[in-house]
Amino acid sequence: MIRLAILEPPGATANVVRLLADDTGVFETVLVDSSTTPAKTISRDLALAAPEVILLEVGQWPAVGSLLTQLKGATKNAVILGFRTAWKPEEQAAMEKAGISGLLEIPFSASELETAAHKALHDLRPLRHPNILAFLPSKAGSGCSTVALNTAAALANQLEKRTLLIEADRRSGSLSMLLGVEGDGGLPAIVENCGRLAPMDWRQHVSTIGNLDMLLANPLQPGPQPTWATFFQILDFAKDIYEYIVVDLPELVNPATKELVCAARNVFIVCEPEVASLKLVEARRSELEAAKVVPGKISVLGNRWEGRRLTRAALEKTHVPMYAAMPNDYAQIKNAALESRLVSRDSAFGRACLELARRVSSQQAPAEGRVRSLLRRFGKK
Repeated sequence: MIRLAILEPPGATANVVRLLADDTGVFETVLVDSSTTPAKTISRDLALAAPEVILLEVGQWPAVGSLLTQLKGATKNAVILGFRTAWKPEEQAAMEKAGISGLLEIPFSASELETAAHKALHDLRPLRHPNILAFLPSKAGSGCSTVALNTAAALANQLEKRTLLIEADRRSGSLSMLLGVEGDGGLPAIVENCGRLAPMDWRQHVSTIGNLDMLLANPLQPGPQPTWATFFQILDFAKDIYEYIVVDLPELVNPATKELVCAARNVFIVCEPEVASLKLVEARRSELEAAKVVPGKISVLGNRWEGRRLTRAALEKTHVPMYAAMPNDYAQIKNAALESRLVSRDSAFGRACLELARRVSSQQAPAEGRVRSLLRRFGKK
């Protein structure tokens, strides 16, 4: 959750503001203090509480202006949101120049508070990781998780890229069960503690296969659902640790997973060569674009592909470019699931995942010949 500090004069509306913050589900109030407290004391309290957002009542501007000078030195990693009864244009300009990242007018709603914090945090700490790869199914059962897992494993274990796999489907993600690593940690623990992540804590929450780190959904464990703040903090923490971040998503984009798809370099809609799966590609594309994902980032990744089952004309009707297609290797994938392991590297599917990993890591087309039959390419004629 986003750590929040509230600073306002004695006898004001701190309790009301705190209740509003609680209603969003994304804030943890770590400090409530008076803006008339000596600046040195406030700076000390803020250093101990380490808030990410400071909500500051700015009704008495001369006094607050002096306080801001002190706060800016003590809270370089926090954004300051100012609030008061009404704003004049010249006052807004002065506030922004003084270092206030967002302005709220009383009475403001929980949604307005959350929106202002979202914008200010992204302006201060933009998520600019160059290699976030998101996989989501056109419909449930398309094998999206299998593709994401084995491609991430190829990046980490065969191409030796520092790679994290995030299983973002907290409700139905099945990788912990398929790999036989149910237990403590994973995404449920991160939801509770991601605002205070430290490297040693992180190691307790991730599972590993070889060099691949996995943050798994563990849906059988109780706990709250992630919010956009959860994934913002995870990406912000992981961006300096991993070269590649692979995200396994549920089929529907929600306010939490929007954080992931908007930060991704590529978003792959995984579909099967059957009519319903293919028709739903366009629905998923529309939903992604409605979530402000740049259309050029979106492409289709065919799974269990048998080219003879669908024509090029059927593919073109999706209005989404086909990036590649993975072979139908049912027996190998079933055996891997039964034995709680990755698909064999020597299988057709395993080799295709390696070629897909090579392609996304180099942005070069796979070689011709034998590889082409493993990882089909679907460019325009």
